[in-house]
Amino acid sequence: MESAVRRRFVSKGFFKGPWVPVHGIGAFAAYTASYPLKAWPPLVFITGTLLTTGVEYLAALFLEKVFNKRCWDYDTYPFTSWCNYKKRIALTTSLFFGLVALALIYFYWDVCMLILARIPGPALFRLDLVLIILFAIDAFFTIRKYVLNRIADIPNKTDGLL
Repeated sequence: MESAVRRRFVSKGFFKGPWVPVHGIGAFAAYTASYPLKAWPPLVFITGTLLTTGVEYLAALFLEKVFNKRCWDYDTYPFTSWCNYKKRIALTTSLFFGLVALALIYFYWDVCMLILARIPGPALFRLDLVLIILFAIDAFFTIRKYVLNRIADIPNKTDGLL
């Protein structure tokens, strides 16, 4: 979304490519835990909010401690500077994640499955293979860079809306 707003590619996470694993892990956790609660939307919202916030906090902590890297700082984002915890999670963002969990359970997953059902198996396999290879290359070089920076005691800049 940010790339569309800025009209240029913006890397929004740890990696240089368009993938943000923390979002995928958070969505997977929210979907897995919330789907059995589908009959109770308030529980889907609460579960999605808590799980995605937990994933976000743990990811921020992990990146800071292991790679000396801060990918977001909620003191610098509009509407979050007053309601964040240690710059890693923010109330407004957590509530948004809860809304996203609702959309995931009641809309997004079904739409994705309909789209994927129309793509022939071999083509989907090739697309997946290409994406996995690109992600692996990105992961290798990105992690290598941050490990070398950590060893050399070079600070890594904060990404995001600064």
